[in-house]
Amino acid sequence: MTPVTRPELPPPSEIEEALGWLAEHAHENLGTEIALRAAATSRAPDVNLARRADSSLAGVSVSSPGGQWFLEADTPDATADLVGGVAGAAGSTRRWPTKITTSGEVKPWVRPLLGARSVAPVREHDLLAMACRKPPGGGEGRWANPADRAALERYQALYNAERRTSISPDWESVLGRRAVAVLEEDGRIVAVVKRSADTAQYATIGGTWTDPEQRGRGRAKRLTAFLVAEILQERPAVHLVVDDDNAAAIALYRSLDFEEIGGCYMGYLQ
Repeated sequence: MTPVTRPELPPPSEIEEALGWLAEHAHENLGTEIALRAAATSRAPDVNLARRADSSLAGVSVSSPGGQWFLEADTPDATADLVGGVAGAAGSTRRWPTKITTSGEVKPWVRPLLGARSVAPVREHDLLAMACRKPPGGGEGRWANPADRAALERYQALYNAERRTSISPDWESVLGRRAVAVLEEDGRIVAVVKRSADTAQYATIGGTWTDPEQRGRGRAKRLTAFLVAEILQERPAVHLVVDDDNAAAIALYRSLDFEEIGGCYMGYLQ
């Protein structure tokens, strides 16, 4: 196999081919499809495609030096080709991506390749990918609007501190569309769930959070049921990922008719 690596984005026909391949091969790791769609607009990340001898597609990589890296492949050889493409870019800039996301199937192929190049992950997460195609009952909530911005900024600060992240949404853009669901009690937002992005087959959700003083009372379940039911009016399925050892969250999603569809892997690189 030979990776196709260009200093510029591949032509639209190859982008469409890669998006179609990902829609069929990457149900666990939707991040690669989402990142490729974004790259087609921004033209900033590096896009590598791995092909077999017959020119059929075998893998896709979307990466940014010092940033995120999304990779999906269907064989160890394709994985090696894609890692080699990113290594070539890193060699010229001396900057590897700092985080890699792929499917659980690709994890055992990619980790030894990273270790051999002295960029073995220093922290790792295994996640469960789940999907829902049936609207759950018992939902409660509403879509956030611009008047909620101050409350949502507070939520994001608390969420970032609790999850050790640094997410900084463009609230003006987010609140201009139906992207954040909230549950309100006594005039105060007590739970939040976000609609993250869309792919060919799914709408993704995440960022579920409940005010610490309000936990254990079913708020997250009712709000998630509301969000899922709303999304399923326009999309065929809702997708999410959750830490595979988060038994409480997994039980919550199963109670809302989410089914497990595979594993996802995230590694933070040296």
